[in-house]
Amino acid sequence: MNSVTYIANDRYSFEVATLTAILRAILDERIAAYPRPTDPAEAYERVHVALRAARFVNLGEPRVIHGRVEPEHHGDLVEALATLEPDAATGTVEADQVKLTLAEVGAVLPESAREGETAVALDI
Repeated sequence: MNSVTYIANDRYSFEVATLTAILRAILDERIAAYPRPTDPAEAYERVHVALRAARFVNLGEPRVIHGRVEPEHHGDLVEALATLEPDAATGTVEADQVKLTLAEVGAVLPESAREGETAVALDI
């Protein structure tokens, strides 16, 4: 399992907003291209580039596997974000979905979650 990564709250909010915008743009492009299928590798690459630029998780060195550039570490996080489905109620990718994926798959949380973790530990 990945160790938990805590990042500053304002940076976390920025990165979630950036990833959400990228995923919404990919969804909009898929809708515009319908019924022609879009290349799922493109979504993977765009999320990979965004996470590499954000630098809040160590992706390691890029490598080519099966004709696509993949990270050395956290490929599961890239895949999970790239394959997020739109929210059933809104029809688009929501920031809460990105946050949940970052937490469950990447173990990436805002610094404020650490404060809550300490408070919970003290209540025991």
